[in-house]
Amino acid sequence: KTVASVETGVEATKRPHIATECKTSPMRVDLHINQALAPVDDVLACAERADTSGFDAVWVLDHLASMEPGRNQGQMLDPHVLLGAIAVRTTRVRLGVLVNNVAVRPAAVIAGATATLDIVSRGRAVLGLGAGAAPGTYFAAEHDALDNNLEPDMTKRHHALTDSLARIRNIWAGSNDRNVVFPRPIGQVPVVVGVNSVALARRAAEADCGVNVRWNHPALEAILSCADPKLGEWASTVWLPYDPALTDTSHPTLRRLAGLGVTRAILLTTSPTDIVNA
Repeated sequence: KTVASVETGVEATKRPHIATECKTSPMRVDLHINQALAPVDDVLACAERADTSGFDAVWVLDHLASMEPGRNQGQMLDPHVLLGAIAVRTTRVRLGVLVNNVAVRPAAVIAGATATLDIVSRGRAVLGLGAGAAPGTYFAAEHDALDNNLEPDMTKRHHALTDSLARIRNIWAGSNDRNVVFPRPIGQVPVVVGVNSVALARRAAEADCGVNVRWNHPALEAILSCADPKLGEWASTVWLPYDPALTDTSHPTLRRLAGLGVTRAILLTTSPTDIVNA
């Protein structure tokens, strides 16, 4: 059984440690940092601790603005620039944006930024992709503030995602190198698609991408059933709120998710305190 190391004292509660044996466990545990929660120095320090405490990957958000400025103590920093800073301050964790919004980031921009991250981090980049928000939803507010028109048709948003994925892969394969050379990753970059429906989960798996879904989604089992187990550790991932107890892979919630085939739990920081304590 793989469990987090048992420590005593105040520092143990503030600095949960995931035993390195988790690297060989079917369940991996990642840290997802909401960079708007805290000042940048705290965000970078949090990522550094994740690198040494045993988290398998560090993710950041892709949003244009802080959605809760009254609660947040930082700013919604650009994810790719932030990951570049994290890359030079870490040595082990995988790094990615969960998820790049294809509605606002052209495929060529995502391809170049992710390839750059892979080079700077020496092969640690992961590509997360998402179809973006629908009009009138919570996350539409940041787009409304910029007069960005969002696509109301879900099927069209899904098509835009798979089209972006194909363009990104073509750029990385050199298909667009016509007397020029675009940046490409050191090796094969895993791709994870954020999904909220069975339809998109199927598309993701068909495109050799892992699926990422909220841990308590009402259609969780149906979405996870679409995942392709041949993708190994990236096949089926879930995100759930950060809780120090969930750094222990024997936790009942993680054991239940593992039983459903989940290979990676991504813990999302939800308060400034999480950034300081994770």
